[in-house]
Amino acid sequence: MDPVTHGVIGLAISAFSGNPVALSNPVSLGCAIGAMAPDIDVIGKVWGDYVYLKHHRGISHSIPALVGLAAIITGGLSFFYYDFPTLQVFLWTFIGCLSHTIFDILNSYGAKLFMPFTRKKSKVSILMLYDPVVTLLAFLLIFNKQSTTWFYLLISIVFMVYLYSRWLMKQRAMQLVEKHYSHGYKIINIEILPALMAFYKWDFIVNTNSHNIVGQINMINQKISERKKFKRPDQETVELFEDTNIGKYFKEFSTNYHVLRFNEGEHIVLKSIDLRYFLRNNFMHHATAVYDREQNIIHSFFHPYKIHRRILVTEVE
Repeated sequence: MDPVTHGVIGLAISAFSGNPVALSNPVSLGCAIGAMAPDIDVIGKVWGDYVYLKHHRGISHSIPALVGLAAIITGGLSFFYYDFPTLQVFLWTFIGCLSHTIFDILNSYGAKLFMPFTRKKSKVSILMLYDPVVTLLAFLLIFNKQSTTWFYLLISIVFMVYLYSRWLMKQRAMQLVEKHYSHGYKIINIEILPALMAFYKWDFIVNTNSHNIVGQINMINQKISERKKFKRPDQETVELFEDTNIGKYFKEFSTNYHVLRFNEGEHIVLKSIDLRYFLRNNFMHHATAVYDREQNIIHSFFHPYKIHRRILVTEVE
């Protein structure tokens, strides 16, 4: 989710504190700022997209960092208010910070809430990057001035029911995709992700013993459209790619990728594709590794967002 949406969610959550929702209220302001704060890792862009994407939704989204961010924000706000409820502001600022990571986990990118204990991102993959229902519920909390306990309870129940319905929709999409590809393929794994744009569509990646298949399912008419089908690479090709710095980076960066192998003159070229995000008729993230005929790495590149963008990756330790 974008920082503004996170901030709106944090402002809405502050309504549960019993304080008036207003930016003049330190509880509301702390919760809203806290809900945006974990994206402070955007500072990594100073060193380029390679560094930024490597660390995005990492340590700054973990519990120790959330506590630290809440403390820093609370301390900063204390200078602007005469009668300042420190513990209350800290608590709701931390809740705002935590909401950021939780909502990141609910979409397909995930976040490392339990870092440094694990480097693996937690993710549920049921919400789109921008979710209209969540935004609507947030605005109801912010602008309803006659709020009661029953109102808060109703909003909470609607939110939980909505999450459960999205989870059920994902499970149904999984069943339909599995049924569609179970004839003629030996399925190894299926990954279902919320579509980037359409509320009623789900993206899927099917890994079989022979192919990696990427497509989308429309849950209204249950129509499955296939975007790309790649012949599964041999294990030697995958291991050759993963033995490089760019390969190790890409393996950690993407939970599901495909490696293409071809020759260019005297060189062996491996191109890796992040299969998760398909936008404007192409995949979003790629990587390239170039080898000589003896399979020694010559150079490698990371292609974030667009295939024509090239960031040189150093392979010499």
